[in-house]
Amino acid sequence: RPRRVHKCWSMAEPSSSTFVQGDDSVMMAAVQSRDAAVNPLLRTDPVSALRLALTDPPYATKTVSVKEASFEVVGKAICAIKEADVEAAVGTLTLEECDIFVKYLYRGLGLEGREKLYPVLLKWHPLVVNRTGPASIVRTISEVHRGL
Repeated sequence: RPRRVHKCWSMAEPSSSTFVQGDDSVMMAAVQSRDAAVNPLLRTDPVSALRLALTDPPYATKTVSVKEASFEVVGKAICAIKEADVEAAVGTLTLEECDIFVKYLYRGLGLEGREKLYPVLLKWHPLVVNRTGPASIVRTISEVHRGL
């Protein structure tokens, strides 16, 4: 029986042995560009800032600094959304964006020295999982080679 792959992961490599490292300077430039586009939206439209922050995750690198820089862009966006607006913000995300977001949530929870951010991330997690169902967690765990 053929394995069903969620459309978000349709470009996933079949195994980690076929991983091709991308150009970190290009990916870091893309993260910095996304950060520059997100910053003005943080006060005026934080939900749009979040959706923009979730675009183009750096899957083609294993370089921690690129992945952490990308998380920082997402982290700024989620911190800009008022607690009362979190559920509505999750409702605006597509299922693909939710899957990407779950990876960022886990990335953030795994960062050392960022314990103050954990309560914020843990408030978002059940809302995203309620929106997508547990399959989002399964996709995140099963696609560890595409981790953020």
